[in-house]
Amino acid sequence: MNKKQNNAAADRMLGKAPVPKLLLKMAVPMVIAMVVNGLYYLVDAAFVGLAVGASALGGLAVVFPLQMLAVALATMIGVGTSSIISRRMGAGDSAGASAAVKNAIMYAGILGVIIPVLLILFKPAVLGFMGASASTIADADAYYSVIIPGFLLIFLSFLEVNTIRAEGNAKLAAFGMFFGSVLNIGFDALFIFVFKMGTAGAAWGTVTARLITTILLTRYYVVKKSTVGIMTRGWKPNGRLIREISMLGIGSLFNQLGFAVLAVVMNLLLGKYGTDTDMAVFGVIARILVFVTMPLMGVAQGFQPIVGYSHGAGDPGRIKQAIRTAYLYAFVLGLIMLAFILVTPQGVLGLFTNDSAIITGGADALRISLMMTPLIGWQLIAYFYFMSVGRPLPSLVIALFRQVIFILPLLAVLPLFLGLGGVWIAYPIADVLSVAAATLMVVRARRKATAAVSTQLAEVIS
Repeated sequence: MNKKQNNAAADRMLGKAPVPKLLLKMAVPMVIAMVVNGLYYLVDAAFVGLAVGASALGGLAVVFPLQMLAVALATMIGVGTSSIISRRMGAGDSAGASAAVKNAIMYAGILGVIIPVLLILFKPAVLGFMGASASTIADADAYYSVIIPGFLLIFLSFLEVNTIRAEGNAKLAAFGMFFGSVLNIGFDALFIFVFKMGTAGAAWGTVTARLITTILLTRYYVVKKSTVGIMTRGWKPNGRLIREISMLGIGSLFNQLGFAVLAVVMNLLLGKYGTDTDMAVFGVIARILVFVTMPLMGVAQGFQPIVGYSHGAGDPGRIKQAIRTAYLYAFVLGLIMLAFILVTPQGVLGLFTNDSAIITGGADALRISLMMTPLIGWQLIAYFYFMSVGRPLPSLVIALFRQVIFILPLLAVLPLFLGLGGVWIAYPIADVLSVAAATLMVVRARRKATAAVSTQLAEVIS
């Protein structure tokens, strides 16, 4: 297909196809890919825990927030760019969409070099700040020394997945994530079990898989199959576009940074109220939480291009239908995952370690902290709604609700009265508060949007 045919196909799909069927078409590949991607976080920890030992899980927990920092920055650039692409495609501005992708690639390249250099230069201080102890420092250092230089590949692969998805090619975006995650798991097994590289092997598995994924997805643009072309002139930094990308994606950045800050706070609290075993339990639960969030994120990511395109095309009714359908799908998925966790928490923990203290001591913590899993999807959908319609401030606020605004004060207060139990119960309480606040924001925004459309119609009729 040429670019004009690609644009027409995107319009037929994103602008006219029935929403429930379209959302399934967009979301199912992303859900599958996100589940497999989430499996990487679980398998990574499981391989290390089983092959290296329980103390190595503590080392991964120390570095995990920094890995989430890379994902946070990559996601910021990716989702900010995807919002611009889908809205400009909906408005028929393919040149503007292309300019956004080019600036995003330059942006990711610069950050992907500067940040690793700084983190490597100050490695001892950073590891100390992240809570590395005498028993975890060696494993943390081994993982850190490999994963940090690989940040550039994480940035580029996440960016390409988001930009390809934004133009409506959910299958290729999902395949890129799926293939990368499968490669990651395979390389982890090779480096950890065959080459006996320990925690460093887990990091090498990630970096190698990201390299191959980046090359694969770049080919999509090089052979000109993309609706949004980049193999043209115009590779000139545009400060306005980069600011817009940053503002639209900043909610995702702060959400991930909030997760990183939360992880540091949890490590400190568990050091005060718990033991090294409790810290290892948290290292596992943090990855399980990432895993259960992944398929829900897949629904929200499938929802985003539909809303962005419909907003650019001026179709509020389609947006309303997309919101309702997306939340229904996410709620059902959340219920299924919660049921599995409630029925077999020790079985889930046993996938990561054969340490009976972690398996026994972590069962209640796992049940409590993930109690409100069915509500997590609504937070993600509310965030993606505001980001998709070009409203960065509300999306930022929603991103901060769970990880910062509600949970950090709860963590400061509840352990004073409930001890270690207060640390775990802060999670479901924060989920309930976050969903209530996000719902009020979305309802208010939709009422304003409906009123604005009614006013415009009245002006046209008169």
